[in-house]
Amino acid sequence: MRKLFKAQGLLAALLLAIASPAFSQGVFTAGDLWDTFQFGGNEPNARTYYGENGSSANTLYNLVRIGNLDRQWTSPTLTYPAGENIHLPWGQDLEMIEYNPDANFNTFTTSSNPKANNYAFGVWTPGVGAATIDQAAHYVDPNKRHNMIYEGTTPTTLGVTTKFRLQQWTINHANMNDFIVMELELTNTGRLDVDGDGNPEKTDNKINALTLNFRNEPINSMSNNAAGRRGASGWFTGVISGYDATPKANGNPWNVPLIFSGPTPSRLDGNGWAPDGSRELGVTMNRRKVYYDTYNGFRWIAAKKGPMNPSGSTVASEDKETIFDSPAVGEGAQAGWFSSVLKDYGGRDAQEHHNLAMGTFFANGGRTYDRASLDLGPDPNWFDPSTPGVTAGDPLSFVAAVRPEGERNKPLGDMKFNGTYTQNWEKNNPDPADDWTEGYSITHAFDGDLMVGIGPLSLEVGETVTLTFVEYAGFRLQGVRNASEAAQWAFDNNWNVPEPPPTPDVSVQPNINQKIDIKWDARAESAADFAGYKIYRSSAFPTINSLETGPRILDNYHTQTVEQPTDTQLAALGKPNNPNISSSAYKNQDPGAWGPYKLVKNISASELGSYLNSGSDSGDYRYSYEDPSDLVAFGFKYWYYVAAYDNESGEIAGKPYTTLETHRNNFNGSNGLWNGTYHYATAAGAFPTTLAGLKNIGAEFVLKAPLVNATDLASGVLKVRVSPNPYKQQALHDTGTEHKMLFTNLATGTKITILDVSGQVVDVLRFDGTNPFDGTLFWDMFSKDGIEVTSGLYIFVAEYPGGTPQTGHFAILR
Repeated sequence: MRKLFKAQGLLAALLLAIASPAFSQGVFTAGDLWDTFQFGGNEPNARTYYGENGSSANTLYNLVRIGNLDRQWTSPTLTYPAGENIHLPWGQDLEMIEYNPDANFNTFTTSSNPKANNYAFGVWTPGVGAATIDQAAHYVDPNKRHNMIYEGTTPTTLGVTTKFRLQQWTINHANMNDFIVMELELTNTGRLDVDGDGNPEKTDNKINALTLNFRNEPINSMSNNAAGRRGASGWFTGVISGYDATPKANGNPWNVPLIFSGPTPSRLDGNGWAPDGSRELGVTMNRRKVYYDTYNGFRWIAAKKGPMNPSGSTVASEDKETIFDSPAVGEGAQAGWFSSVLKDYGGRDAQEHHNLAMGTFFANGGRTYDRASLDLGPDPNWFDPSTPGVTAGDPLSFVAAVRPEGERNKPLGDMKFNGTYTQNWEKNNPDPADDWTEGYSITHAFDGDLMVGIGPLSLEVGETVTLTFVEYAGFRLQGVRNASEAAQWAFDNNWNVPEPPPTPDVSVQPNINQKIDIKWDARAESAADFAGYKIYRSSAFPTINSLETGPRILDNYHTQTVEQPTDTQLAALGKPNNPNISSSAYKNQDPGAWGPYKLVKNISASELGSYLNSGSDSGDYRYSYEDPSDLVAFGFKYWYYVAAYDNESGEIAGKPYTTLETHRNNFNGSNGLWNGTYHYATAAGAFPTTLAGLKNIGAEFVLKAPLVNATDLASGVLKVRVSPNPYKQQALHDTGTEHKMLFTNLATGTKITILDVSGQVVDVLRFDGTNPFDGTLFWDMFSKDGIEVTSGLYIFVAEYPGGTPQTGHFAILR
């Protein structure tokens, strides 16, 4: 087992996180899936992981670090649903490995494997040259906020220059915001510098057999604390990975590698089934007992000759085949045949990882989880093992053994089609098409990652190929199937994705009625087919039934047409829960920025004249709507967003639509970008303190009374208020054993004197706030002498600049 908890390693990671300067990272926050990507950059240790040293190629193995860059989860790590404070994997990365027949190819390795000199990871070090990388993921058009992108170019020690482009789309229809797609343009410069010291060993190196691995160590899951760092964990849930090869309606396999959470393995019987009453399925973190049932996964979509298309996908480019005359991935009835999916054995050895990345082409290249059972001879379905010169473990010797066309069959050297399941809860569905009938699943602890490999590929000096990869997540098996399908559709459609109107800029503010004003601008109306706006609300109280209105509604909540729906009406939009659930242990779930969002108001374009903003900020926000709901109460937390919708029709990934609307990436006025920490991490050092910063990050909105002008108090338009009156334990804004009264409608510089009925001064309060959204002051009901006041009648005198003092009274009932 990896020594994950060594104190020295954790201390080093913490010190690195604190001491390292800001570095480029692509944090994707545009859709319902959030994740962080870090390519080789100009900061040697910015992306190192578990014993790596960024200045020493011998200790490096990552081409791309994905999530959990500092081992403290301070940026998203395959987070679904987006906005929730959980992360699904421990860590992820992408590896690039070359096999070369030259025994002097890698004389710098410290590996003890017999052929270690023939293998090397492709990584970035300062010696191989500078990288040019976006500082952060950003919107292609910040005015629209439909498509987020992260691009760059980095050299590697293998001489393969890697140009990359990652993208995410925002629209909720057809799971289009449930995936992040990565394109990798690989060009062989021939400049081999295995030790990364800047002095190449060769300048004409042909790439004979290149593989790439995407690796994920499942955990399901790790949470964040209020400081935006690692919080509680879900180590002991039943973490499972696998592969869905079930035939679709057209007979072709789904081809979906996946990870999910089942019951704790100790609760399973000999048939891999939990007894009735103990099937806590989809509990993404065991101590929460919340029904998430979120699946995630990743797969290779295509390998094409030539460079990336500057604006579209490479769908029209010629396929790049493996050195074995096979497609690199496979499509149609052969979808997924040629990329390898398996659980690795732990460790970071280039030779073993190269073998596993092309494992499907071996007789047993990881088909079973037993390192001792590896059989690195050629798979007999694709090769003729009796061909002279074939040598086990030497992929180049297999080339001559490829069977003639017509005699080739599905290679079976990896786990994809081994038909064994440690857990499979996606069966016995009302619709058999939802069942998982072919593939495999396997349990995870701390050893062994889910690995999805591609190759081997050859690259002549000067040759360029482009690989396309996708990461996805969704509710249950159907969710990841649909997200994977949506990504494939986007690729096949040349990245031509329909657009809703531009995303409105939103501001959420309190008003003097102790209600909430939602304000927004008119940029969406530049769309020719603009049809109106929808206002949505999520509130922190009360908690929700996780089985009823939890993540299962995420794919369809934008289809709401009933204003102020009940939980039952909202739940009717959700995907079905797993029919195999059998437990009473599920707990309620905390709402938040992720949802569940309910439709507050639907305003058609023809009605907009009734919602014009008459406030002083009308130049920034043309429209304003006061939420009149009784659910809007003083002191509670809320999240709102405004969606713009159109009247276009069409089809995305086989799913028709008659309107498209913008996503919730503007919740509470958020700019939709990563702002250094999470919107809920109020104790984080990077958490903003200015109103603009709080808006940009989409911070929780707590309803308070706004700051008032002293002239409004002097004229009698407003009066200082106190609530609750009378005070009875326990007021809604009380927390724990803290009991408070609340003064509102205060101007900066207000002094409040509290007296008892005999005229004795009990306490004196001063308010000097300048936040225009907060004209409130709490009193803890202790006297100026530190004594808790008793039940009785009290008088207050409020003095403010330039006006006659206001008086009032209140009662306390202990």
